[in-house]
Amino acid sequence: MRNLVLILLVAASCLVFTIAGHLYWKQNIEATVQTARAEMEASAKEEEKANQTETILARATQLPVAAQNAIKRAVEEHRPIHLVIAGSESTPEKGGWPDLLKQALDEAYGEGTFQITVHEYEGLTTADADRQRIAADWANDKPDLVLLEPFLLNDNGVIVIDDTLDHIESIIGQLKSAAPDAVVILQPPNPIDNATYYPKQVEELEAFAKENGYPYINHWPAWPNHRSEELNKYIDPESDLPTSEGAKRWAEALAEYFIAQ
Repeated sequence: MRNLVLILLVAASCLVFTIAGHLYWKQNIEATVQTARAEMEASAKEEEKANQTETILARATQLPVAAQNAIKRAVEEHRPIHLVIAGSESTPEKGGWPDLLKQALDEAYGEGTFQITVHEYEGLTTADADRQRIAADWANDKPDLVLLEPFLLNDNGVIVIDDTLDHIESIIGQLKSAAPDAVVILQPPNPIDNATYYPKQVEELEAFAKENGYPYINHWPAWPNHRSEELNKYIDPESDLPTSEGAKRWAEALAEYFIAQ
């Protein structure tokens, strides 16, 4: 009888150890599998982020180097690229070329890659903009890039070009003091029909940008000649502002800089 009890105890002990060992082994296997799965998922996410970063930077190669660096910084920080677009009534907050440019950027880079804020200042000259310190509006948006259409068209016939350029320099200085990492990209307003002095002022703006190291986007070659009647299709001769076709032409010209094919 004692032998039988002993045998039963030994058998029960073996069974318990076998079950415990199996459970321990199973738990270890499950833990190993879960760890491996988590590592694979993390690796896949990192690879996906790296591919996204590479794609975004490849798209931006047409932009000036300073702008590319600002975009790279935002991407590496895994946040949207903050683009501020500012200008006169030629740069409307709604229904103009900024909206069309945003659509193009969303299609090329992915929706949400660029966070775009538009500031339209109707009727302002550069002197007004300088005095009102409107650059504070842009600094509040924490921009990586500021695409500035200075108020050259509003200055035409009102402020001489040398004073205009001084005001632009002051406005950029105001921005830089509040947002030192922001990269300012200058561009001219739209052309207008049969202008005499205005095209020369635009040339002076481009020369100013080059002399002071500001990135400059010249979209004027995308428009018909300012002495051509064809321009009236793109610029309303009454308001000197872009028509819907003009807004499309302007946005397409800028997209060529922002989106490398």
